[in-house]
Amino acid sequence: DGWSVCSLDYIADILNGYAFKSDKYVDNGIRVIRIMNVQDGYIEDDSPKYYPMELLQEIKNYILNDGDLLMSLTGNVGRVGVIDKQFLPAALNQRVACIRIKAEINKEYLYYVFLSNTFKKDSVKSSKGVAQLNMSTEWLKQYKICIPPYNEQIRIVSKVKELFSQLDMIEKSLQA
Repeated sequence: DGWSVCSLDYIADILNGYAFKSDKYVDNGIRVIRIMNVQDGYIEDDSPKYYPMELLQEIKNYILNDGDLLMSLTGNVGRVGVIDKQFLPAALNQRVACIRIKAEINKEYLYYVFLSNTFKKDSVKSSKGVAQLNMSTEWLKQYKICIPPYNEQIRIVSKVKELFSQLDMIEKSLQA
């Protein structure tokens, strides 16, 4: 049937962020994607912070690509969003993980796995901390993902989108 289970680090590179110095923030340049930007299902950008373009070489290992999956590692752990090219150039701040797919897997399929209640519960269970939860990228790398054949991933994504669309219509009709 072609289904397999593998750890996340087998199908994706998991990158940690950089400890940007806020005293170096400028009015324009490389957008710094912070934990507050990673919301539940999207990246928000209400109060952007920027790092100087001339420091690009210093932070080149933290530069994000269009479509990278980003995840919060502190506080509301396990929130996931996808970086869009409108936010680029951008760099990854500390306590935000970048999940960059390296295998034959549909990015939207993986995104919906991360949006699932199962993943959210597992993220919270794995986290340490009293004042606020902290999830480890080492735990994330070992997280087991069920991978169906590529065509089945596409079918699942299509079905999930259809269900979300139906939920949206129901919510709108209840508000009317």
